[in-house]
Amino acid sequence: MGRLIDPEKRDRAKRQRVERKARILNVARSIFSRLPFVEVTLDNIGQRADVDRGVASMYFRSKEELFLRVLREELGDWYSALEAELDRGDVDLSHQDLAGLLATSLAGRPELTRFLSLEAVVLEQNLDAMEVFRLQRWRRDRMGEIAAILERNVDGLEEADAIRLLHRVQLLTAALRPAADPKGAAAYEVGDPDFAVFAVDFEAELERFVIAMLNESVKG
Repeated sequence: MGRLIDPEKRDRAKRQRVERKARILNVARSIFSRLPFVEVTLDNIGQRADVDRGVASMYFRSKEELFLRVLREELGDWYSALEAELDRGDVDLSHQDLAGLLATSLAGRPELTRFLSLEAVVLEQNLDAMEVFRLQRWRRDRMGEIAAILERNVDGLEEADAIRLLHRVQLLTAALRPAADPKGAAAYEVGDPDFAVFAVDFEAELERFVIAMLNESVKG
């Protein structure tokens, strides 16, 4: 009797599945960063990823689940970049140094800041509670690893406070990003001197808030 499964065909099919999933994720990253979330569907992501209709739903049950996967990848890249920057031996960081590092690193990641601004809305949608739980557990653990480095490198900053700081930085990013870069009807005041009071410099404002939080954490 011949072999029921051809190993070469099996491996090729596996590679194709991996490639299709990667294309879907890459297209989703681009679409989520440019279009209003309400206008995005799994089908149009699949079409732009050049996969057959319905294939995207074989990998992700909803556009919300796909968004969480993209968000996790973007957060993971940011966390890894922070670790690489911070974990260069025992280097003492001032509050200004740390605030500048966090603000600059996020200002240079427009897709991540966009996704953080969408997160609260997406989490209220069509999601399995376990999907959210897994994301937040992973997030807590990764922030804990970075916080351990910060405790060593920032005088007076304890690990628990460092985790809270990293979390609050993401919450602030979610609020500041749309204010600094308004879209659609919200952009009516851009460049209008009568509405200059609403202008927000994302990096400068975030840095200012982080310094204030650090000072409060260490003082407390």
